[in-house]
Amino acid sequence: MHKMGRTKTFIDLLMGCECALKCHGFLSHLTEQPRDVYRRIRSFGHNIANLADYATFLQDRTYYNHLKNRLATFPVFLRYSLDAYETFFPSFLDRSNAELNYSQTIGNNAWVLEIREALEGLNTSVTDQLSGFVTTDLEALFAHEKQMREFAESCL
Repeated sequence: MHKMGRTKTFIDLLMGCECALKCHGFLSHLTEQPRDVYRRIRSFGHNIANLADYATFLQDRTYYNHLKNRLATFPVFLRYSLDAYETFFPSFLDRSNAELNYSQTIGNNAWVLEIREALEGLNTSVTDQLSGFVTTDLEALFAHEKQMREFAESCL
């Protein structure tokens, strides 16, 4: 895969890790007020380190720590291809002077596969919490949507 394609694929992986850590953050704090948990998680923005620290759903912190150690230095602006490309392949500079080392991170298959493995572990660990029967009862679906709207409004 060419460098830009690899960069874009990594951005998807990074966003997946962020989403999984947010999910774990919510599931870690079920005894607290959902609005407070939502606001706390939202306050972290896209900070992988803070999200990993907040997640306690798994007693074994291996996945959390692994993602924190590997991804905490990746800034959110990497989501934009020009910024990502300039971060790994700066114009008019030697690649060794890049902000992030491509060959040691997203250009390294073993490194990327470790991130994918941690993400898969996080996702698999919450499968029972997030899967199951979904009702076809329209009244129940509308009632749930009303609850979600009320929740969203309470978070403003």
